[in-house]
Amino acid sequence: MTDAVIVLSLMAVIFLFINYRQGKHFESLKEAKKMFLSILPLLLCAFVIVGFLDILIPEKALQAWLGAESGWKGLIFGPIIGALIQGGPYAFFPLFDAVFRETVTTGTAIAMITAWGMINVGHLPYEFTFLGPRFVLLKNAIYLAIPSLTGLLADFLFG
Repeated sequence: MTDAVIVLSLMAVIFLFINYRQGKHFESLKEAKKMFLSILPLLLCAFVIVGFLDILIPEKALQAWLGAESGWKGLIFGPIIGALIQGGPYAFFPLFDAVFRETVTTGTAIAMITAWGMINVGHLPYEFTFLGPRFVLLKNAIYLAIPSLTGLLADFLFG
């Protein structure tokens, strides 16, 4: 996390300097403030949910289903969990860090994150409506296999 703060801080200073040279730094800072205030409620809710889940989900259960001793189950259930988690990176990554990071294997983590990025069950009603069931079923049949395969490959290479 410290590395990310350092990199983002350097980027912010560089962009602030560039905007300052163009005379747009006040405009940029106002936009940043507006964005921060609009995202703040989402962040607060996400952190509260993460705190509750971290306490409510027993670590032994996570180890059994997603940890090193889970075997193939982690590569199946990890992507399912990843696909079911809704929200953007502000919600997903704090949840993943607090609840799953210490318990899941590398392969399961990669499978879970891949599924979260590829499959969004919240989009299904819109996809069925506008794209049709045949397209949605085909797309998701492919998308369901890819996270598990990436997790298997990650376990093979790095596990």
